[in-house]
Amino acid sequence: MTIKPLENVKSFAVSRPPLVVFMVCVSALAIAFMSLAYYIKMNQITDPDITQDWNTFLLNFGKMDFCVSDNDTVKHYDDDVTPTTTGPSSKPEKEILESEPQKNVSVTIMLTLDPMKNFVGFPHNVTHLQATISGEELGLHGSEGLEEVNVTFTLPTAWSTQDCAKKGQCREAKFKTCVTFVASPAVFPTTRKPETCHADSFNNNTANSVYYTTWIQALDPLTPEDHWCPSGVFVKAYHALNPELSVMMSAGERSLVNLHLLHTSYFLFVMVITVFCYAVIRGRPSKPRAANNMDTKVPAEA
Repeated sequence: MTIKPLENVKSFAVSRPPLVVFMVCVSALAIAFMSLAYYIKMNQITDPDITQDWNTFLLNFGKMDFCVSDNDTVKHYDDDVTPTTTGPSSKPEKEILESEPQKNVSVTIMLTLDPMKNFVGFPHNVTHLQATISGEELGLHGSEGLEEVNVTFTLPTAWSTQDCAKKGQCREAKFKTCVTFVASPAVFPTTRKPETCHADSFNNNTANSVYYTTWIQALDPLTPEDHWCPSGVFVKAYHALNPELSVMMSAGERSLVNLHLLHTSYFLFVMVITVFCYAVIRGRPSKPRAANNMDTKVPAEA
């Protein structure tokens, strides 16, 4: 009996289309695993076990929207300490005193101030912006999500709104600010920190004896954006992704993942080759036995 490989493969494909489609999908999956193994071997990969690093922390902070209002502005002098808790706190005073020591972290971040159409202006120059947010708004969960985080923006120069009344409108302003986060140590990531800044020396107006801290409010998801900040200043922070702050997998971990993916792809290829060899050797379907019964002679009627 001669074996006709090409005809056997054709007959196998015609008689078993679901199996052929399945083997094509298995082959594509094996190629994908092998390609992924090569990519992991040749490139740096973020460690999936680290769910919160400083990139994630600052990117979540950059997703928040704030509104500046002149309803709560505090006047300070050079002898005062830069405030960190001028806004209202939801925690009782006793609970705050008994809680663990607060930690402050200051980093540089870009800040955009976009006045609304109905904004008139402030009667003074603004040098600091302050807000209180929750850990949940920063992407934290559990007990860390319930913690309060005090945020203070120190502007490099005093933001003046005196030109608004003269020109009829205020233009968008962008600053490279020093933002200070004050919260429980559990709120902050334990990974590599970004470059820090010093809020007390960040402002160039050191000659002025008076500076103003203005309270800002985070966007309330239940309030429509059109009615949220109609006559204030829209505030938005921006953080550019810094690869140096991401935690990468070690060479040993990448080698182990690469090995597992290669073993899986080899197994899938062996499965495909086995089915292909079966199709080459015995691809023709066997003839049904019912056909042989039709060839038997029918006995003649008496």
